[in-house]
Amino acid sequence: MADYDEVIPPGSEGRINVKLIGYKLPTGKFKKSFTVKTNDPENEKVILYVSGNVQKIFEVSKGLSLTGYRNEEPRDEVIVTSTVETPIAITGYHWSDKTKEREILEEAIGVKITPLEKGRKHKLETWMKKHLPPRQYFADIVLETDFDKLPEKQIALRVQVMDDVEVHPNSIYMHELLVSEGTSKSFEKALSIIASRGDSLRVLEITPSDETITYNIREVKPGKAYTVRFQIRPPSIPGKYEAALTFRTNYKGYETIEVPIKGAVRVVQESK
Repeated sequence: MADYDEVIPPGSEGRINVKLIGYKLPTGKFKKSFTVKTNDPENEKVILYVSGNVQKIFEVSKGLSLTGYRNEEPRDEVIVTSTVETPIAITGYHWSDKTKEREILEEAIGVKITPLEKGRKHKLETWMKKHLPPRQYFADIVLETDFDKLPEKQIALRVQVMDDVEVHPNSIYMHELLVSEGTSKSFEKALSIIASRGDSLRVLEITPSDETITYNIREVKPGKAYTVRFQIRPPSIPGKYEAALTFRTNYKGYETIEVPIKGAVRVVQESK
């Protein structure tokens, strides 16, 4: 990144300021070139060189992640070690302003920093203290230090919350349903119900929201996976089509699972 004086009066000097983002450069010595274009016919292009040495201030023992099922409380920790001779203390932390859903994650995830070796080594612990909806989350925890050259150190955190029972797909989109005027037509789809762990899943009942929906269910793997094929037969009335299949299971926390079905009916005239 660079900013510069666009106009330099005759006989005067101009300034070019160059900013390099250290974490985007590999550790060690570097040399970068910049091309400056001018309206000087004798110096239309001037190449400037910037060199230096990127020093890693902290070593982080591994990637930080919290992975578990919806009702679990996973924990993880990393060791943050200073690589310079100057003692560095981690004085606090905050969540990066660029973190999506920052307020939700601040409330759901606990963070603790413990000094292991004064001025050199710290332990960063994270744990789930409140359940989050199943999906992936990405965040950055910013460590605050007393080192002027690096007052903040950013640590990436990945959070993966999984369902014990998953439905694929969990929403059915039928898109455009073409029905001839004055007739009816069936459309077929399929979905799977899978127990991510364990083998005690039982689908006890399936209730369609619409009497025009029929289905059949097959146990693919006992207590583990089911396949459901269903047919919908919408009326020949143009507009949105919305329905649902409600599954009742024996699985704790997943006694009722609803799968919405959405589409749009378009009525076409039969050619004579």
